[in-house]
Amino acid sequence: MSDRQGGKRRILARSCEFCRIRKVRCSAQKPSCASCLKHGKECVYIHQAPKARYSHQLSPNLEDRPTRAMLDDLRAENEYLKRQIRQIKETGQLEKSDTNIEPAQTADERLKSWRDLCEERSRASTPNHSSPYLWTDEGGNVNVFGPSSALQSCIKPEEHQDPVALVYVRNGLLANAVLSRQQEHRLRLLSSLDGVPIDLAIHLLDLHWNRQHHTFLLTYRPALMRDIAQGGRFSSKFLLNAIFACASKFSCRLEVLDDPTDPSTSGGRFFKRCDELMSSGNLLLSPSLPTIVGLLLLGGTYNAKGMTTKAWLLTGAASRMVYDLGLHLNHKITLENAEEVEIYRRVFWGAFICDKLQSLYLGRPVAIRPRDAHVSHELNDIMEENEPWAPYVDPVTPSSSSQTPSIPYGPIHSVSCFQQLCLLFKIVSRIIDNFYVVGATPAEAMASLDGIDAALNKWEANLPSPIQLDPSSGASLNSRRAVPNILALHIIYNAVIILLHRPLLAEGHLNLPSGAPTASWKRCTIAARNITNIAQEYRARYSLRSAPYLISYGVYVACTIHVRNAAAVGGRDSDHSTLLTWSLRCLEELSIPNSAVSRPIIIIKKLMEAKGVAISPGDDGIDCPDMGPNDADASLPQEADVENPGFPLPLSDEYIEGGDWDWGNWNGSFNEDVLYGFMGSQSHSFGDMLPDMVGMNTDIPSDDGQHMS
Repeated sequence: MSDRQGGKRRILARSCEFCRIRKVRCSAQKPSCASCLKHGKECVYIHQAPKARYSHQLSPNLEDRPTRAMLDDLRAENEYLKRQIRQIKETGQLEKSDTNIEPAQTADERLKSWRDLCEERSRASTPNHSSPYLWTDEGGNVNVFGPSSALQSCIKPEEHQDPVALVYVRNGLLANAVLSRQQEHRLRLLSSLDGVPIDLAIHLLDLHWNRQHHTFLLTYRPALMRDIAQGGRFSSKFLLNAIFACASKFSCRLEVLDDPTDPSTSGGRFFKRCDELMSSGNLLLSPSLPTIVGLLLLGGTYNAKGMTTKAWLLTGAASRMVYDLGLHLNHKITLENAEEVEIYRRVFWGAFICDKLQSLYLGRPVAIRPRDAHVSHELNDIMEENEPWAPYVDPVTPSSSSQTPSIPYGPIHSVSCFQQLCLLFKIVSRIIDNFYVVGATPAEAMASLDGIDAALNKWEANLPSPIQLDPSSGASLNSRRAVPNILALHIIYNAVIILLHRPLLAEGHLNLPSGAPTASWKRCTIAARNITNIAQEYRARYSLRSAPYLISYGVYVACTIHVRNAAAVGGRDSDHSTLLTWSLRCLEELSIPNSAVSRPIIIIKKLMEAKGVAISPGDDGIDCPDMGPNDADASLPQEADVENPGFPLPLSDEYIEGGDWDWGNWNGSFNEDVLYGFMGSQSHSFGDMLPDMVGMNTDIPSDDGQHMS
């Protein structure tokens, strides 16, 4: 008989219930089997489907069930995430890991991924690369970008670059940069650039390339100058006018002034043109590389002009465009895309630095965090590394620059300075997160202090030799003839030291034993002296008339220390009073192109009044004629002696050791001269709290993240 009927399998009973229970062989006879007849039992057959056997064929999802090994793996992963949370709380950074979680995994693939993940971590005692899929919210919870996140398909681990291929890439970029520089003269054949006479346009471009460009390397010269002439995608009318607007404050030509009697109107028509282009072209809704660079340049200049709201909005828009275009992602470099990747790297890290500076100025949250950066800061076009530099001399008014000393200057070292500035501002981001956010506590600050301080020391020790500088050595300053961007780099470094250590000196809020924390005070005092010495060197050799605004922040930070030191010593005849006088002179000169510097000057003078600090009559300004719009771009103070400027100041034992100081007059409240958010109207921070806030719960919830604004 067939066991199939109508396409269905017939279910047969092979044993009766009596034989089945006794587990003996059944003869399966009907109506009664031999065993039931022998024992006088009722023979009953129960028809039922065969029981399913557990096998891979019958249960393909068996491996999805939790097993002891899988549970162990999950526990190991849980411990790893807990370590990540502790690491974030202590240092503000994620621990590194080699693992990337792939998108759209099946159940079997997920199980294999977990096992592979734990095997990798058991082999590596210290993870190496941070997972780009992990992030931590303000509550300290670690989260993972889900499979629907675009990051799953965009972020890739950095691939090993063939060193031979990289040499070809670098040589190609360098050759292209040289050829591009040789073609720049063709711009002079044009009559105008967006309505600007070509002579004035070239003048403003030259000013940009001579000073402003070397601070952040936002503009890639070979591509920009080529595309200005050819109308390529790396240039635009908006970017061109942004460069004109920002460079105008360094020009001594009356043509750049809307009102010839008012220097504050410099570049006014270019700022208006940028506004028109943003509106008519809907640029804020159409991200592009030229738009990002133009917004960042304008944001920095608006900060220097004191227009902080506009600066905040434009820089914020640029930061979001960076993410929208994926500039924060790693791009493999080839001969075909080398120029594009070079521009991506420069724009991203330039935006990163601008974002941190604006956070320091305004006391507002950062927009670009180090954990979001998956792009290298290594640059492959090194033409501007060893290019000779000299101060700009306007060919139209050369007599205005006649006081510029004829001194041979060394290489500009722009690439090295930029790369080191990127690394330095990654440390600044950690300081902001651990010391200057709502919810920061004394315990967390003290726990992270040594690690961050060690990172700063390591940063300085690892500087390439061409850009190293010892501000305490007169021989170093006078013999090296350091170019402006190297001096600016060291001013910011010393300001960051004070940014780290000064919160520990605020009266009582760390509940420290009586007496000032000597180590932090010494670090602040020496850093402040270094800043003033470097600023004086800058002023004597190049004039602060063309200095970037970030130097103003460094000098202001130094002044906050000089005032307190002078007050603690008592009397006006001290090293600290001399340093304070020099610093105020620098701020006064910096305020000529940067009108917003008047605010820190007012803050310092009010602090001097509150502390009872006075300086000699006539020493609160620059000992040289007032500089109007017709003065030289590089004119020097009359008393400056470039070969023997009279500094650095010899330091007495009192300066370093403190002596019998009045510490109560030193620290007090730090609310008058905040370091984080000095341009904001309501900015307070962990290191700038009032003494009566000590002991209060500082874990204040904030809708906009962790920062107070």
